[in-house]
Formats: sequence, C-alpha cells, structure tokens
Amino acid sequence: MLTVTSVAGNMFVGYKPVAGKVEHLKIPRVDLAKNRIRRQTDAGTDIGIALELGAALHNGDVLECGGKVVIVEQLPEKVIEVSLDGGQAGLAMLVGHIIGNRHRPIAIKDGTVCFPIQADSELETFKDLFAGMAGSVRLKVKETVFTPQEGADVHGH
Repeated sequence: MLTVTSVAGNMFVGYKPVAGKVEHLKIPRVDLAKNRIRRQTDAGTDIGIALELGAALHNGDVLECGGKVVIVEQLPEKVIEVSLDGGQAGLAMLVGHIIGNRHRPIAIKDGTVCFPIQADSELETFKDLFAGMAGSVRLKVKETVFTPQEGADVHGH
C-alpha cells in the first residue's frame, strides 16, 4: 500500500505532475472531506491517504508517492438546479432559507443555485417546498461534479 500524507498540487490550478505513469483515484465528494481514507486507483494500486487534520482533497489534486502519480477525480453526483426569474431578491432569500433548512451545501453559477441530493425522490420534496413560487422557480435534476461555493459548505450536516 502506498501512503500519501500531502497533496503535491492541483492540475486545475497550474500544477503539472512529474513524469510517471498517471493513475486516477475516483472518489465521491463526501469522501473528499475526510483526511484519512484508503482506496484503490483505477490501476488497482492500494493507496492510503493520511492528511493533516482539517486538510481535504479536491477534484484535480495530484498525489505523488513511490514514483507514482495519482490524480484525484471527483465522481459526478445528482444535484437539483434551481433557476429564478430575474430580479427577485425576496424570492432568492426564500429559496436560500428553504435549502438552508435542509442543511445542504450550495453552489451558485450562471444564475442558478444547485445542491446535492441522495435520491431522485427528493425532487418531489423540493417541488412541494417551492410550490408557492410556481412560475418563478424552475427545478431540474442533473448529474455533475459538485463543488460547494466557498463559505457555503455545511460539511455534510
């Protein structure tokens, strides 16, 4: 088993791994926050990750150990994407309140808010919660790599 205690860099912020065979570690978002995990790469390499307390992995992190280069790949997950019709600050606050009461991390991009779900059936729950806003709020489920907005991750509560 390879043991990694630090991240060498991130391929999405300019880090280029040193020469070597590149393997991939595909991992769900909820496991990225753990500082101690053990998994197998796509090539079957057993890898133990023991980061400092409070440290976390991110999509694109590069791990270098024992002559191997391992790229962390966050697995896509289902999220609900919420779109609001223009210029409705009060409506935006209400949407935030409803999602916040469900203790979900959020991401805001291109005029939408999205948050992870555990089952497709949650779409019906959120349709019920947003029922009074019909016509102003659109909901859809899609699968994507979810990255919480800086400062808006509720650490899986």
